[in-house]
Amino acid sequence: MAAKEPNIAWRSFFLLVIAALALAGNFRFPLLESRPMHADEAILAVKYVDFWKTGVFQYDNKDYHGPGLHNLTRAFGWIARWSHPDELTDAKLRLVVAVCSMMLILLTVLAADGLGRLGTALAMLFMAVSPMNVYYSRYFIMEVPLVFWVSVCLFSCWRYTQSQNPKWLVLAGAALGFQHATKETFILNAGAAVCGWIAAKVMCGGFSGRPTNRLSLSSARRGVSRPWVWVLVPALIVSVALFSSGFKNWQAVKDSATTFGHYFTRSEGSGHEKPWHYYFTLIFWRKDGLVWTEAMIGGLALVGMLNAFLGAHRNTARQAFLVFLSIYSLALLTVYSLISYKTPWSILGAQYGLTLLAGAGGAVIWHWLESRITRGIYCALMIAGVWHLCIQSGRAIHDYRADPRTPYVYSHTSTNLLEAVGRVQQLEKLRPGAFTVQVINRDYGWPLPWYLRKLPHAGYQPVTPDQLDASVIIADIDKRADVEAKLAGRVYESSSIYGLRPNVMLVMFIEQGLWDQFKTQHIDPGPSKAAAAGATKVRMHE
Repeated sequence: MAAKEPNIAWRSFFLLVIAALALAGNFRFPLLESRPMHADEAILAVKYVDFWKTGVFQYDNKDYHGPGLHNLTRAFGWIARWSHPDELTDAKLRLVVAVCSMMLILLTVLAADGLGRLGTALAMLFMAVSPMNVYYSRYFIMEVPLVFWVSVCLFSCWRYTQSQNPKWLVLAGAALGFQHATKETFILNAGAAVCGWIAAKVMCGGFSGRPTNRLSLSSARRGVSRPWVWVLVPALIVSVALFSSGFKNWQAVKDSATTFGHYFTRSEGSGHEKPWHYYFTLIFWRKDGLVWTEAMIGGLALVGMLNAFLGAHRNTARQAFLVFLSIYSLALLTVYSLISYKTPWSILGAQYGLTLLAGAGGAVIWHWLESRITRGIYCALMIAGVWHLCIQSGRAIHDYRADPRTPYVYSHTSTNLLEAVGRVQQLEKLRPGAFTVQVINRDYGWPLPWYLRKLPHAGYQPVTPDQLDASVIIADIDKRADVEAKLAGRVYESSSIYGLRPNVMLVMFIEQGLWDQFKTQHIDPGPSKAAAAGATKVRMHE
């Protein structure tokens, strides 16, 4: 392989970076409210509202994650001058993650001397248009912020090895603390990073380009004497401060240490079992009526790995960085593949590492091709590949944003549920102050508690109570007979059927007097044919 390091002029580098950021913004910011909230998003949104109002994060170490996303959202809201939690919308909350994704892409420039200018620019371009990255960058969950903090930590450590400035270690430690506070699975990223670090030390001798016999963070003589102290101390301070809500809730700090036992048990599946190759299908090829593939990124990542281990590198520090990145990505992908519990967003950390390697692989191929003709053909192929990723990203966030045929759509809320929300909001206006709604669903109807949060008299139960008399009752369709038997002789209209998520249908009961009043207001009360059609579609595509 090549002995020279592939590179491009600074002007070309900046043009590619600008193009990557422009494409990234085009796919991440528009129409953030167009997709209904996933149940997980809605739960996090409600928890954030509680956090905003009380100032204390109620941590549940068995079923929920830490306060990292909520603190990040609070900081963003302070900058954006959000004035009241009642003004929060789906779009505002998702904007936090979208901005985080943009920062993640921009953060790649910190590794420009490890990936090379061309490799860095290509990696940023691939991240900008990756349909998987795009889809979850518009999702109010922890995964993209977790990848961001992991990258801040890793790139800060890399910058320290090149500059020996201990401030980079402090930043790495703070990012490590944020990882712990964001999601418990950060421990897998940390373990994979240790594997990559050991491999790079053993194979390349160190990250500074000078040989060393000890497994230290830096091999330079002028580095700080105990670099791990500079990392761990700020990590502990940040983590404790976040979990304790400013050193006020020490029980949460204790629970943050005991949570790993619960998640070890959950890793056995908990209803989310999938085959070992599931994540490979997300990256390379998946077809469910539509073809989805990031094979160009996966293929170029393999080239980047081969170059890391087999290339004739003049710069051993750069080789060490590429070896680290290769082992880190492979270790993370392997562990997640072996764990029975699998959700599509869990692999974002490994996918990000592969995207960085894809940038390096793309740069290596460019260097191999020396003639203008072959490079011209290569550029055309790259443009076609990027365009294909753009088409998939556009499809994922527009026409198929909540369609189960999209592999990133996982147990998602039906778009048709928003019709039910709109109907309830219309009915509430007819009886302000006296309107009541009862939701009966085995999972408490999420995301309905988020969409109906402004209703003062709304209840959510997993089972049918002994008596029902709410203005509107929304229940699992298989509970229809049970609900009708407990209406205490009251008459309800119950023709509207809605889809909550795949294979979960809801029926809406509207008190007859309220329904008659609704019809006299000249609001189209149609039998919700569109709702039924949407619900049928959800079943068919499961």
